[in-house]
Amino acid sequence: MQVVGVGFIVGVIQDSCETALNSSTDVLYTAIAELGKNRKERKANKVA
Repeated sequence: MQVVGVGFIVGVIQDSCETALNSSTDVLYTAIAELGKNRKERKANKVA
């Protein structure tokens, strides 16, 4: 029974780590997209 309990705890910790990693990469991709958009807007304003 203790092995099952330890396995459950390891599963919960692993799931939490995966969720945190996915969330952090989502934030990273969003920030990169925003920076790219701002760069394009600045270039468009300089040309105009």
